[in-house]
Amino acid sequence: MTSTSQATDPRMLLSAKRWIARPQRMANPEVRVFCFPHAGAGAAAFAPWARRLLPGAELCAVRYPGRENRIDEAPFQDLRLLVDALEQAVTPLADRPFLFVGHCSGSIVALELARRLGERQGRLPAALFVSSIAGPVRRSSESIHLLPREAFFERVAQYGGIDESVLGDPEIMDIFEPTLRADFRVAEEGGSGHTARLDAPITAVGGLHDPFVTFEDLAAWRGETSAAFSLHHVEAGHFVLDEVMERMVDALPSHLHQAGLDRRSPRPAG
Repeated sequence: MTSTSQATDPRMLLSAKRWIARPQRMANPEVRVFCFPHAGAGAAAFAPWARRLLPGAELCAVRYPGRENRIDEAPFQDLRLLVDALEQAVTPLADRPFLFVGHCSGSIVALELARRLGERQGRLPAALFVSSIAGPVRRSSESIHLLPREAFFERVAQYGGIDESVLGDPEIMDIFEPTLRADFRVAEEGGSGHTARLDAPITAVGGLHDPFVTFEDLAAWRGETSAAFSLHHVEAGHFVLDEVMERMVDALPSHLHQAGLDRRSPRPAG
């Protein structure tokens, strides 16, 4: 199936609309920036980025089941099945240069989807940005998703990224706990067992004061790419979304140039 037929398949377009939030939709963007949220989060985590991207760049924030307007849907607990669904949603929008950005557990999802698109669709992101998580070869054997309720919520609070009013409301957490545990399980148990490196540059970002992810953990991402690798250890804790955005925006023109895109001559749609 060609990219044109995929882009016009109503079923795939409907899937893309459900899975991908595009706060400032563009008819003909030069590049799309797909953002994969951390455990428990949704597309809203990236909404502030929409106005901060370069002209011609469209934000595409991934929204998993079990949160936001998909709260009634069961969350995925298996990385392979999640990537199966995301492949269908992202492919119609990968008809032009695109980047992947993941925060924490979202980085694992982004990596596996990038590999899948390269293998099955012949498309790779111009770059992959990962943050606040160890490279797969240094993944911890700790199973956070199996912690007792009190210990689990305490760990989630330490990571940050979820409003304290949510964490402190027992009724909300009764509803949200299965989604949180499922997200952690996907990151902790998922993995394709790939040995081939991704033929796309990877940038890893982490906080100097992150108690969970060390410099060596971040540096392990070097082994996941056969292209360029860069690492930024910034003055922050575990939650570094703003810092990731700044570095992605700074690097975007270079990645577009490497992808063969002249920003003054947008690529035609379709």
